[in-house]
Order: sequence, then structure tokens, then C-alpha cells
Amino acid sequence: MLIDQHSDVPIYQQIYQKIHDGIEDGSYPMGSKLPSIRGLADDLGCSHNTVETAYHLLTSEGLVASRPGSGYVVQDVSFLEMDAPRRPAPDAAPARRIRYDFTYGDLEPGSFPAAAWRAITDDILLSVENVGCDAYNDPLGEEELRGEIAWRLNTQRGLHCTSEQVVIQGGTHSSVQNLLALFPGDTVVAMEEPGYDGVRSAIERARVAVAPCRIGRGYERFLADLDASGAHLVYVTPSSQFPTCQVMPVDLRERLLAWARDHDAYILEDDYCRDFRYRERALLPLANIDLEGRVVYMGTFSKSLSPALRMNYLVLPPRLLEQWRATFGRSYAEVPWLNQAVLGRFMHDGWNRHLQRAQVRNRRKYEALTGSLRAALGDRVKILENGTGLHLLVNVPGGRSQDELIEAAEREGVAVYGTKRYWANTANAPEGCVLVGFSAIPEGDIEPGVRALARAWFGD
Repeated sequence: MLIDQHSDVPIYQQIYQKIHDGIEDGSYPMGSKLPSIRGLADDLGCSHNTVETAYHLLTSEGLVASRPGSGYVVQDVSFLEMDAPRRPAPDAAPARRIRYDFTYGDLEPGSFPAAAWRAITDDILLSVENVGCDAYNDPLGEEELRGEIAWRLNTQRGLHCTSEQVVIQGGTHSSVQNLLALFPGDTVVAMEEPGYDGVRSAIERARVAVAPCRIGRGYERFLADLDASGAHLVYVTPSSQFPTCQVMPVDLRERLLAWARDHDAYILEDDYCRDFRYRERALLPLANIDLEGRVVYMGTFSKSLSPALRMNYLVLPPRLLEQWRATFGRSYAEVPWLNQAVLGRFMHDGWNRHLQRAQVRNRRKYEALTGSLRAALGDRVKILENGTGLHLLVNVPGGRSQDELIEAAEREGVAVYGTKRYWANTANAPEGCVLVGFSAIPEGDIEPGVRALARAWFGD
């Protein structure tokens, strides 16, 4: 492998791209092992952390996986859409200009606490001799960060957990795939239908069967499908069901826990957007009322801090924690040491202020979006939301497809998004329903963006 030490492209990015291209063209076939971190770092004359960062990027995309005793192994990517050509053909049509992007997932530019992050980073690096960065780090995560997470879960979300139960992970995909390594090969995973396609993709990449369980008002179909699924694990988003925004009622939570107990199964509770509620107080997490160690609680920093950091965490019940230590106790940390150290310090010194600002900002945008939709579109559309999360659904009656609505919006410089991808069986996805996010769009762009939607869909 050749890298350019003088390039403006960071070395870790060059390593990532070389291996990514090699996987795409077959130079690294499925099942082959990547060079060891130490060996490749020595060959290239770079630091171990540089190679480790590149490998973590590949892991987060599901291209490779860390296997205890085997290092990093290339996964089956035959069914994935690899990157499109980096340069369009000369005669390619120019992309439409999007003025108002109602995307979901990204955060608003400028919302990251860059000054505080930089100051903490500098402080840690200036005292680097005291923090043990000359050794491989705890594969479960840095102690300070795990302690901060556990303290906040106990005091702010009502969970009863210790820092030992917290495992730092490099994103939802790797969390799910690593968790599945604790289950037998014939495991079936049930998940909400519709549901987060990223988790479904991670399950399928692990060659595990997925059993879709239909979400409807009242959740009765979900329970019936779950009972018939034969699942050993169920993935749910009870605080704000993705993408329908429904909140799982208390009685359903209790019945779900009873199902796990009766079937000797586990529940993966993804509390991805709990910090953002605009009307009612959040119900307690499933993990809070779990008395038998059946719930794996998953949290993330992607919605409140930055999706680019690729950091989330699992809280494991005692029995699964023992299995996790046995399986991954000698593997490498999922997230680079420095990112964990900075986040741990930031959670102690600046997290409350940052989160409060994010909550105020997103509440204002939620109110601006719902108010603008009602003012500009009125009863011509149906807004599906429950005062939670960072998006809502808009149903446009009249027989137009999702694609037609999206294309009409694009002609007015507005980006809204389809929902078919969230269905395992896309034939069941309702037409005329699009996702409208507000996490990234500035508040001042929301009202004119909605007016542009009204022009696009109704000629206003």
C-alpha cells in the first residue's frame, strides 16, 4: 500500500480509501484479513491510532468486522451498492439546486461546540503522558466516559446501571452486529415495520434473519407478529418510533417485557431521540422497568452532538455483559481514545449547557415547522407527529406517489424524503407520504421552505 505523506488528504483517509477500493475491486475478498494495526502502521511509518481510525471507518460502514483472535476481517458486501463514480460523466445533467433541505440525520451547521471541544482536546494532549495513550485502550471504553454516561442515565433517565455495564461503540451498525455475535447462529431478530433501515441492514449483513412486526395505532398487530416471529431479540424505538413518531404506551411496554421473559428473549431499546420532546414528558425507558435483565439499552450522541463522531453506547444486562467480556474482552476499542477522552470531559464540564441549547433550538424549529405546515397547507395534508424527535411525516392525499411529490418539491428547490426504505416489504409502504426533517435546516429557512412546498404540490 502506497500513501502520500505530503498530501493534504489525511493519512487515515488515504488508508481507508485504499482498502475501500480494494474491497470494491476484489483485491480484499470476503473473509480475508486486513493487515494488523501494528504491522500496517510500521510498514507505512505512521501511528497505530492513524491505522485504527481508518479501520474504524471501514467497520462503521460494515465493510470489515473486528473478530477476536482474527483481527479485522472483510465482510460480504456483494449485495451493497458501492460508491458511485467520483466524477460524473461529462454529459451528466447538472444536479438540481436545493435551497431548502428538510433532511433528517444531519445537524445544523455551527451547532457543534467546536471551541469547547478544541480547548478540551488541547488540554488532554498537553497532559498526554498522564493518560496512558501509549497502550491499547479498554475495549469496553474509557472509564471516565462510561462513568459520565452511567451517572446521567441514573440521575436523568431513571436507569439503574453501573459504569461497568456501559460499552462504548462506534455507531449503531457496529453495536448491532457486535450484539448479534452473542447470540446463536440461528437467531431471529424481530423489528418494527416500518423501522430504521440502518439496523435492518446491519442485521442482514450479520446473516441473521429479520422478522418484520407491523406497527399500527395501538400496537396490537405488532404484538401478534412478534408472538409469531420466533425471535430471540426484538429491536424497538419506544420513545419515538422511527419513522412514525409514535410513543409506545405503558401497557405495551409491560406486555413486551412479559414477552421477553416468557420466550427467554431480549429487547434492544434504541433511545436515539429521547432528548428532544416538545409537549409531554418522556415515559421511563423500558430498561427502567426491566426487573429481569432482558433489555439492552442503546443511546447515541449523533442527534445531540455530532453524527460525524460515530459514537454511541450499549448498557448491557449482567448476563449479556459476561458474554460480551468473554467475546470482546481482548479485541480493540471501537472508538479512538482521544474522542472518548474529550467527550468524557465535555460531558462533565459543558454537556448540560450544550444540550439545553440544542433542545431550545430544536423546539423552536419544531414549532416553526408544524406552524408553517398548518398555515400554508392546512387540511390539504395530514401531519403525522407526536411532539418528539427531529422529523415528522406529511401525508398528501390525492393519489400522487412519493417520487412525484419529491420531484415536484425539487423543482421548487426543496428536498423532502421518501419513506419506502424503512419498510422491509416496500410494497406495503403508503404512497403520498414523505419525511420532513428539521435537524439541519436553519429556523429562518423553514417558513419559506414550506411555502415553496405549497407551490410545488398545490400551485399556491
